[in-house]
Amino acid sequence: MKLLHTADLHLGKVLHEHSLIEDQRHVLRLLLAALKDPSFNALVIAGDVYDRSIPPPDAVRLFGPFLGQVKKECPALEVFLIAGNHDSASRLGFGKELFAELGVHVVTEPEDAFTPVVITVGQEKTAFFMLPFLSAGSLKSALTHEEGQEPAPLRSQSLLAKEAAARLEKARREAVEEGADNTVLTAHLFAAGGFSSKSERVFLGNAELVDSALFSGFDYVALGHLHKFQKAGATAFYSGSPLAYSFSEAAHEKVFLAVTLEKGTAPRVEPVPITPLRKMTRLTGGFDSFWRDTMTDEVKASASDYLEIILTDANLIENPLSRLNKRFPYLLSIDQGNAVAARLREGTAMAHDLNTRAMKKNEEQDIVDDFLDFLAEIHGQDDSFAEEADLFKDILRETEVEQ
Repeated sequence: MKLLHTADLHLGKVLHEHSLIEDQRHVLRLLLAALKDPSFNALVIAGDVYDRSIPPPDAVRLFGPFLGQVKKECPALEVFLIAGNHDSASRLGFGKELFAELGVHVVTEPEDAFTPVVITVGQEKTAFFMLPFLSAGSLKSALTHEEGQEPAPLRSQSLLAKEAAARLEKARREAVEEGADNTVLTAHLFAAGGFSSKSERVFLGNAELVDSALFSGFDYVALGHLHKFQKAGATAFYSGSPLAYSFSEAAHEKVFLAVTLEKGTAPRVEPVPITPLRKMTRLTGGFDSFWRDTMTDEVKASASDYLEIILTDANLIENPLSRLNKRFPYLLSIDQGNAVAARLREGTAMAHDLNTRAMKKNEEQDIVDDFLDFLAEIHGQDDSFAEEADLFKDILRETEVEQ
C-alpha cells in the first residue's frame, strides 16, 4: 500500500490582501502530477481543505475540478479527506454518500470516524479511519459514562481526543481481527510538542493539545493542522501545508509525503518536495539598500518573490510599501519595528524627563506660589497679583504667630 499524504490546502487563502488562488492552482497541478505515479493507491487530505467555513467561489471552482481530474486520470486511486477546523462540516460533506461510490471518501462528523474504509492492494488489506476536527460537544463520553446516565458532551480537545482514541482503538482491533493487514488514521489536531506557526488558528491552553501516543496502535497517522512538515510520534507525521501561509514559514520545507506500508514493518515516509509558483522571502536592511540602484544580488534575486521587508532604519520611513512596490511587485509587508521601538523609547524618555521636572518644581514650590497659581487659573496669566500676594503673606505670618 502506498499513499500520498497532504493537508492544510487552505484554498481561498488571502495573504496581506493578496489572493493566493493561482499559487494554489499550481500546487494542485503538482499534486495531480505526483499522483500519476501508478504506485500510489490512495490520496489522504488531512483537513482544512478551505481557508474559511464559507469558501469563496473561486476556491470551490478550483477543488471540484481537481477531484474530477484526479478520478479521471487515476481511476483506481482512493481519495480520503476530512474536515479541519477551518472547514464547514456540512458544506464539505455535501454529496459524500455519492462521492463514496466514486472512491472519494469524505468524513466531516466525528461519529463517522469509527467505521473504516477497507481497500485491498494485492494480497494486503488496509483499513482507513478518518477523524475530522473535534469541535466542543461533537463527541459524548460513550465509553466512560456511568450506567443509567446520559453521556455528557465533551468540550476540550484533550478530552475529546481521549474519547475518540479509545473508540478508535477498539475499532482498529476489530478491523485487524477481520483481516486488515495495515491500519491508517487521518486526523486534524494539535499534537503536544508540535511546532506551530503564525498562520495557524491557535488553540489556547494545554487542554487543547493532544498526545499523539493515544493513536500509537495505527501503522500510520496522517495529521493535519500544523503547517510545518514534522514527525509527531512513532508513526505520526504532519505533512505540513503545501504552501507557506505566513512569513514565519518562509524557511519551511514544503512537501507532500509518500508513505509506503507493508505488513509487519514501520512505514517508509519520503518527502516529495514542492516548488511553489513564487517563494516567500524575508529580507532585512535599511530602506536605502532596497531603494537605491546598487541593490545586492540577494535582493535582486528576490524581486519576484512574495516579500516581507524588515527595515532596520532608526527613523520611520514614510509610505515605504507604496514606494518599494515599484521595484518589488509582490512586496506584501513592511516591518518598521526597529523605528517604532526607537520612537517608543524616545517617548518614554521624554515622559520620564517631564515627570522629573514636574516633581522637582513641586518640591521647590512653596504655599505662596500655589496661591498665585490658583489666582492665575481663576483670573488669567496676564493679571498682576502683587497686592494679593502681600496680603496672603501677612495672613500667613499672623497664622504662624497664633500657633
